Amino acid sequence: MPINVFFEVKTPASAETAALRKAAALALGAHARKPVNLVFTDGPGIKKLNRRFLGKDRLTDVIAFNFPHSPVPGADWGEIYVCVPVAARQAKTMGHSALAELLVLTVHGALHLAGMDDSTPELRRAMNLKTARILKKL
Repeated sequence: MPINVFFEVKTPASAETAALRKAAALALGAHARKPVNLVFTDGPGIKKLNRRFLGKDRLTDVIAFNFPHSPVPGADWGEIYVCVPVAARQAKTMGHSALAELLVLTVHGALHLAGMDDSTPELRRAMNLKTARILKKL
């Protein structure tokens, strides 16, 4: 499965690469055959991406980028950036482990790559339900 995992920052010891890849693959579904980069970054890294590509000068937990179709076989199809410090804070607030939050954010980003949108309360609810169903499979 062509899901590449990169750590730009130190992640919790429980951040199991195999589980993160599996979470992304389950969320991507039929798109899982296309190469995707899963990048775990820090606050300044995600803030820079958020400002440059989304015009928002703030931290966020996850950003997903779909790349345009490439005629080059095996070219990357998309990237998912997860902010580890934000994930750690959210895990503490939600009362679950850092790994659980990293998995939630990985699935969330992969669902965006697969075409899901969360721009309205109804769409966000649907995305959250699908995320929960995927996480139960892990």
